[in-house]
Amino acid sequence: MKPPPVWLAEFHRQWHAARGRRTAAAARAFSRDWPRLLEDAGLTAAADQATATREAEAIEAAGHLALRRHRYRKYLIDRVSLPATAEPWLRDLFGGTPGHELLQTALEIIADFSRLSHPRFPGEWSTLCERLHTAFHAGRSPRPFRWTHPTPLRALLETLARLTAHDWPPGTLVRNASIDCGLESKGLERRQRMLESGLTRLFGTRVTFTDLGLVSGESHVELHGPLRLHFPDGSHQDFAGLHNILISAADIARCSHITTTADRLLSIENRKTTFREAVAANADRHTLLTTTSFPTPAFRQLLEKLPPDLPHFHFGDTDPAGWLILLKLREATPRAVAPLLMRWRPAAFPTPPTPYDLRTLPLLMEHPLLADVRPEIARIADRSDRGDFEQETLSPIPWPQILSAEAIGNLIRRDPRDKTP
Repeated sequence: MKPPPVWLAEFHRQWHAARGRRTAAAARAFSRDWPRLLEDAGLTAAADQATATREAEAIEAAGHLALRRHRYRKYLIDRVSLPATAEPWLRDLFGGTPGHELLQTALEIIADFSRLSHPRFPGEWSTLCERLHTAFHAGRSPRPFRWTHPTPLRALLETLARLTAHDWPPGTLVRNASIDCGLESKGLERRQRMLESGLTRLFGTRVTFTDLGLVSGESHVELHGPLRLHFPDGSHQDFAGLHNILISAADIARCSHITTTADRLLSIENRKTTFREAVAANADRHTLLTTTSFPTPAFRQLLEKLPPDLPHFHFGDTDPAGWLILLKLREATPRAVAPLLMRWRPAAFPTPPTPYDLRTLPLLMEHPLLADVRPEIARIADRSDRGDFEQETLSPIPWPQILSAEAIGNLIRRDPRDKTP
């Protein structure tokens, strides 16, 4: 069978981009400027344009296209139009599924997954399916869920369901999790951005693979301050003179113990801004700074091999996810982990807890390891407001004063903007 003309293929591409996914029948013809269409198709030679004109005239004679000619020079074509009644012909010629059929298939997929009894988050899963059904029915595609691509839609929902059905231990290798989810070893990594977008839709707040406990490759810790790794053969590795340190879990596992001349350890949840600000202010290097969210295997080993009497402070967000990180840190080490500057703060506009938050709050309120911070967590539930919970909103933070030996003990759980004595 002879392939369609090049210019008609370009016409179809433009039509498909504009109308190909509509669910309702078109009311008006779809038209394009003929000289511009030939240019878009790469037909610039006179002979090629003459051939294209003859092809268009033949298709017009068959009743599929309408040609509008020059007012005076009737041999010239000004515009080419596809009548609304001829759209099925164009779709069949190039292959494709009508928009209303794609939508119906997508709605059936959502109906199938809405009947799924999610083992861990049944309420969140049911809400997600309801919202997708409403959006699809209105012709909208909330990213990353697209009703125009039913097969990838089903695959995405299947993977999302399997991923969230597991309670992954912190530090689980993402490639191991991928196999457990029924994918090839790199399957989750290839789909990470799309799946994290889906997780955010599911839980109503930003959720990443790290939040689920997954790590890519070997975990490591990033630090600033004096540090020395001691090995069983008596050798050691000194990092005291470096500005930033990145140490892998394998290197920490090889050492017998870790020493530091710092007076305290301060872990910071936000790596991109808050950790950098604290590093710049840590001129006397009396504080060993590190960044962490949920503790990875490398971070757990670091806590295990540091001196047991080294005081540990943690500066994190004050939404339920931030308090959950503090809980996981306390579970990872027998030493006390004191919250630094972690107090509920009112925001300019209240932000109600997400479904994920509401599911997490009872655990936080009841856990004995969080008894000392329970009043702060209770404020979220009592006010139905997460408040101004992000660390960055505390800027500028007076890090030089906070990191001083005299002040750090008094500033635990205190907002630096609080002027009360």
